Amino acid sequence: MTAESTPKTLSTNEWNADFLDAARQDADPLADTLASTLFEHAARSPEGRLGYNRLVSIADLLESRPELTLIQNSRLSQEIAEYPDALRDYYDPLPAPEWVDPAQLKEATLLWKNNSLAMLGVLYAASLPACYLMRNGIPALYQTAKLRDHQYIFQRIYETGVMLESVLRPGGIRVIEDLPDTPQSAMLEALRELDSTGNWEFQNQVFSRTANSGELPFSPSELAEAVTRAKSANRIKNGRYLWGPGYIQAKKVRLLHASMRVMLLHPEVVGRPKARSGSPGDSRGGVAQAIHGRSQPEAWPSAKIGKPVNQEDLAFTLLTFGYLIPKGLEKWGCKLSDTQKQAFLHLWRVIGYTMGLREDLMTDQWDRAASLYQSILGRQGGHSEQGVALTEAVMWFLRSYLPEAFGIRAILPVVLIADLLGEEDASKLMRPEDQKHLRSAHGRILRFATHSILSIYYRYYQGILELVPPSRRLFGTLFERVSDALIQSWRGEFRREPFFIPATEQSWELRSGADAAFSARLQRWRVQLLETIFWALFSLFCSGLFGAAALAALLWKSLPWAWGGLGLFLLSLGNALYLMDVRLDVVCAARPKPETFRSRS
Repeated sequence: MTAESTPKTLSTNEWNADFLDAARQDADPLADTLASTLFEHAARSPEGRLGYNRLVSIADLLESRPELTLIQNSRLSQEIAEYPDALRDYYDPLPAPEWVDPAQLKEATLLWKNNSLAMLGVLYAASLPACYLMRNGIPALYQTAKLRDHQYIFQRIYETGVMLESVLRPGGIRVIEDLPDTPQSAMLEALRELDSTGNWEFQNQVFSRTANSGELPFSPSELAEAVTRAKSANRIKNGRYLWGPGYIQAKKVRLLHASMRVMLLHPEVVGRPKARSGSPGDSRGGVAQAIHGRSQPEAWPSAKIGKPVNQEDLAFTLLTFGYLIPKGLEKWGCKLSDTQKQAFLHLWRVIGYTMGLREDLMTDQWDRAASLYQSILGRQGGHSEQGVALTEAVMWFLRSYLPEAFGIRAILPVVLIADLLGEEDASKLMRPEDQKHLRSAHGRILRFATHSILSIYYRYYQGILELVPPSRRLFGTLFERVSDALIQSWRGEFRREPFFIPATEQSWELRSGADAAFSARLQRWRVQLLETIFWALFSLFCSGLFGAAALAALLWKSLPWAWGGLGLFLLSLGNALYLMDVRLDVVCAARPKPETFRSRS
């Protein structure tokens, strides 16, 4: 990074209580205005919200096939032209700030490519539970009764995985550049600046002064200085823009946040009774009940707990990605350089900018990210009924993939969260029966074994990548495929497409035929999928052991053992490649479908 692009340094005392209290009253005025317009339009037109949701689908097509917009009579260009300007332009590429560093964005995507599976583990064992510690933030948005059936949160878990993969895949969020300026364009701009009445033109490779044929009103040195200024101005003015599938997903989430904020602050926009003034009581447990559970809800208590999805909440949420994921990887044995950690933070700083986060709440410096994270957690972290229910839903989600043998299904999600968040914070998010697992001998043994296995695996895996650099591309590609298959398996039984704006703040509709029997089949399939991934990784691990044994036997000049080790190495490696490249596709294709859906297809 150059000195010019280094972010402004904030001292930690700027993240004091007064500063962060003010951030809780600050939301996202630009997106909120657009969301309000959206609901006003919805009240007058049946297209309204549904029209925006259609635009969400179109946005994906804009990223993958932008050339269709260049065809004047294409259905895509015609449909886009029918939207109001504010919606039509919402997904346009955003001018990239000067501090955005494409090299760091690329470095962050390489970190994902080589560690995607472990990152997904950290996401659900640390990032999401950390958000649920924010008792006046994310948990307050949810109705506890809805969370107790667990499925309410499933769609949000899936959407989180979709966004993570979209942002972190190679090219997920990238800088695109405008057509470079030619030397002639800078010269022409300089001539027009110095001689505004000369009517300068550039034709047939010649600069022509078509008016005022008198003496030139500038010297050669003044012209050179003006050309330099023109080049610098053009670089900034015409320069660079943010784009990519991760950019599209971040913009979707930004407007989804704004729409939920408008619905909670102004429930009358979705046909609910207008909120009445008054305090709903205990902010740690009663806010969502007050908003969701009464025929005439009380006003959202912004003065007491802040606006929904406010700037402090958004800053903390993005830190649970940019800061906690690398921290979790390191805790599991992954060696990361300072450059890699800063690059990962830098990518999430770009996402924060895309989602409307204020500059003074963003950082890509590791120590300052830790300071901001702890400052917010120290203020907002704690126990809440909704936080426990949300964490329980995540553990239920993880358990749907785990076998029951040796108590793995019941205990492993608990010990993973405690391993990454620490027992003190994890206990604030768990029911008494889950807290007992943390203190039990069985739980401590499983926690130690899991942590040790992950550390050994990472030591082996990173050693292989260092010894055989070409293996990075092979394993990175395979792990990325496995991660994508795992994320897609998180899709639940609801009709709602990712990031669609709902009809109300609590509307969820199951797909036709998605009954209890279908849910049971889906869980059995998820266990099968995870077993396939586990045996693939186990085979890969064994191939490394057999390869090392073959090499040792060769050094000891024991050819029979060397040939035997080589054979087992090739067998294990071949099995791992088969499971990840062939078998995984077969298992994914066998995903259960609701009976009514199957009968129509």
